[in-house]
Amino acid sequence: MNNSTTKVLLIDLENCPSSIHQLMNHLGEYLHIVVCYAQSGAKIPIDWIMPLTTTINEGRLKLVKMPEIGKNAADFGIAFWAGVLMTQLPENTHFDIVSNDTDLDYVLSLLTSQNRSAERRGIKKESQSVSQVTVSQPVEINIDKLLLRYVIDYCTHLEKHQFNPAKKKTLLNSIKSKFKAAAIDVDENKIFESLLANSVISLKGEEVIYNQQKINKFATVT
Repeated sequence: MNNSTTKVLLIDLENCPSSIHQLMNHLGEYLHIVVCYAQSGAKIPIDWIMPLTTTINEGRLKLVKMPEIGKNAADFGIAFWAGVLMTQLPENTHFDIVSNDTDLDYVLSLLTSQNRSAERRGIKKESQSVSQVTVSQPVEINIDKLLLRYVIDYCTHLEKHQFNPAKKKTLLNSIKSKFKAAAIDVDENKIFESLLANSVISLKGEEVIYNQQKINKFATVT
């Protein structure tokens, strides 16, 4: 690919929900971005609203909600928009598809059969036991192994549900409820302090500030 190549990004948000966190970084790299989903609890920072709205108005970003919820719904959306953009854009257009779903390789084959370059970029979570976690890992660990397990579980919970309690008291209740539902007796204050110590959260008065990058990194440790 040379610098004059038109680049298109197609995101399977159902399959790779964490890819939404890189959306702002992609705006300068890709001429067109299409995000396909059937249902999603993904959230974006409020500071992104204006630049994303501008990009949508320019026709460079499409957020495509599929009309029906079902298996592979987002895949069909990606296949459709890949075809639409292929007919509209120059032959030297390159297509990147973000998805772990290998079925989308059929879309890549169809694109390459029409002399377009195309690549699928998967986002796989690393599999790693708690005993293997050390300070050399992307997450800085300042915690004993049992407490680490609880922090990992709660960060995974935050990433999955896309809901971050705004106040310290609400967060403590959320931690207690999450583990109580799993019949695990925990000290929510210790978990809270561990989240603080590992910079997953910080406090501004009673308001809790979340470090999404840290949450994502802890959530990838299994």
